[in-house]
Formats: sequence, structure tokens, C-alpha cells
Amino acid sequence: MKSSKSSDTALHLNRTFQAPRDRVWAVWTDLELAKQWWGPDGCETLELTLDARVGGKYRWRLRVPDGNEMMATGEYREVHPREKLVYTWHWADDPEWENHDSIVAVVFLEKDAGTSELRLTHESLPTQESRDNHIGGWNSALDRLGKLL
Repeated sequence: MKSSKSSDTALHLNRTFQAPRDRVWAVWTDLELAKQWWGPDGCETLELTLDARVGGKYRWRLRVPDGNEMMATGEYREVHPREKLVYTWHWADDPEWENHDSIVAVVFLEKDAGTSELRLTHESLPTQESRDNHIGGWNSALDRLGKLL
């Protein structure tokens, strides 16, 4: 596997939502709300657990459009209510991810009345191809999040 600089395997996305910051925070940390948008369009969430506290874990089992099942797991490293989440991201059963965790950071900013901004960074992905795949996945998931809001 070709090694890459960290900046080559990181993605940065910004979204503005017509919803207050508290509501955007809630759809990231409330299990029942998160189940409604986690994952790209066309993916089915089979199982989702969230324990959004420092040291808490999450587990997401999904079915992709071709019928295959995948699982992402991780641990929350920082939880600053309504401001920031930082957690690890790991795809189980993917050889490219063996002994490898990436880091997701989500910053929640209040903008004008009823509007908020979300800044998402996903760093230390194993390859540039993985980064590119995650850009598509995150953009689709954030589209779904926006529809929920």
C-alpha cells in the first residue's frame, strides 16, 4: 500500500442548515434521530448504537445497495455539547482498515436566526481512494441529514 501524507488522506466538508445548532447537535447524538440519516442514500442501517460521551462507543451495521453488509465502529474522544464531537472511525472486516483508525471531528456553529453551520473533518483515512469514497458517502449522508432537519 502506498503511504500518503495526512493532508492527502483527509477530507473537509462545510454545510449550512436551516435549523438551530441545538437541533443539528440532536440529530448527531440522539439515537432515534441518527437512525434516520446515518449513511449514504441507498444504504440501510441494520443496527446503530451511540453512546455520545468521552470513552463511549458507537457501532453501525449497514447494508449497501449491492446487498453486502459492513460495520463501522469507534469511540468518542471529545464531546462538547452543541459545539464539537470527535470520534474514531474504523471499518471492521476490511483488510485496508486492519489496525487502522481514522478520526472524525464535527464542529457545530450558530449562524443567524435559525441557521447553523456544520464543519466536518475526517482525517487519517488509509488511502486517497478511501478519502474519495468517504467524500461521496459523507456528502450523501449530510444531504439526508439536511432533509431530516
